[in-house]
Formats: sequence, structure tokens, C-alpha cells
Amino acid sequence: MSGLGAYLVLEIRRTVRNPRFLLFTVAFPLGFYLLFTMLYGDTSMGSGPGAIAFSAYYMVAMAAYGGLSAALNSNASRLAAERAGGWSRQLRVTPLAPAAYVLGKTIGAVGVVLPSIVLVCLAGAVVHHVSGSAATWIALVAALWIGSIPFAVLGVLLGYALDTESAQSGGMIVFFALSILGGLWFPYQIMPHWMQDIARVLPSYHYAALGWNAVAHQALGWRHIAVLLAYTAVFGLWAARRYRRDEAREYA
Repeated sequence: MSGLGAYLVLEIRRTVRNPRFLLFTVAFPLGFYLLFTMLYGDTSMGSGPGAIAFSAYYMVAMAAYGGLSAALNSNASRLAAERAGGWSRQLRVTPLAPAAYVLGKTIGAVGVVLPSIVLVCLAGAVVHHVSGSAATWIALVAALWIGSIPFAVLGVLLGYALDTESAQSGGMIVFFALSILGGLWFPYQIMPHWMQDIARVLPSYHYAALGWNAVAHQALGWRHIAVLLAYTAVFGLWAARRYRRDEAREYA
């Protein structure tokens, strides 16, 4: 197995063995979905050809919430702790290339996103009978899985930008801001206009919009894809800069 492959397996194993990670990324989104669909019933969201039932709409929102949580929180505080404990420095003297280290962190975070997405979608299909063709379900899961990449990169950025004391709280602030203001907790349509304006510039809204379009049997939307690609590039370049700065500080 290559150095990157072995490191990637190690990262995924460490993550899934963390009970707090499983609680926040799997249990919470699933529990919230079941609770809110029970409280609000199954009213229709939107009008016209793009209208979908609330159970389908909120299924996507909570699947995106779980995906965002897994991608972002699996890196931020852990990476900061690894820097403080000297683990990052030890990895730098191994044959593992710096780019492979950062790439492994990103791919590892994306790899643990899938269970949360699948379980929430399964609950939607079994409990609330959300229907769709095989192609629709595949498009939905794939869009939310691949669309989590910018949040995994953001987690790497936060891990290098923040120290151990502030990484956990800073990561949670960013996570909840993206979740609430991006329309994952509350339907985007009922938010005040000023919050809708904020949502339209956040990657979390465009991430969930891919899923909403999928269950509404519409095209995923090139605008949403373009926004997520732009955020990935910005976060990636910023993270690379922080990585080089951290490396220069260690070897100064």
C-alpha cells in the first residue's frame, strides 16, 4: 500500500472510532430529521414543478447537515492538536509528502461523510416514504458526498489557522453559522430576506441546493457547483499558505 493509502486508512479508522464524532455526525442529524418531520408534518415546500414534500426537503437538509459536520469537524480541532503535540512535525520527516498529508486529511474527512448521508436518506425512504428512482437516489447521495469536499478543506484550513485552545470553539462557531445561515436548520423559504441574502453567498446553501434539486428531479445546477468549486479553491490555497507558514515556523 502506498504511503498516502496507508495514511488515509489510519485517518479514517481514527475518526470512526471516536464516539463523539459518531454522535454529532450520525445520531444528531438523524434524530433532528425524525423530530422535525414529526412536528411539522408533510407540507409542501415551494410551488410549481420544483415543489417537494417537507419530509424530502428536510431529509436533504439534515443529510447536508451531517455531511458538513463530518467533513468540517473531523479535521479542525484534531489537526490543531496534532500540531501542538508534534505529530505533524513527525510526519514531515517521513517519506510522506506534504501535499499527500494535506490531501490525506481532506480525503479522509470526505470518506467518513457517507454514513450520515445514507442513514438520513434511508430514514426518509423508510419512515416517511420519500420516493424516487434509483438514479435520483444515486444523484442525491453522490452530490452530497462529493459536495462535502470544500468543507473538508475548510477543516484543514481551520486546523492550521487556529491553535489548540481555539480550534474546537472556532470550528463549532463556523459549523453552526454555516448550518443555520445556510438554511439547513430552518427552511430557506421562511427565512427573512436579509438571511436569504446571506445564505446565497454561503457554500452550505449551495451544497444543500444540489440535493434539493436532485429530489425535485431537476438539474443539480451549474451555479451551485461553480460556487462550491470556487470555495474549494479559496480554502485550498489559504490552507496551503497556512501550511507553509506553519512549516517555516517549525524549522526556523
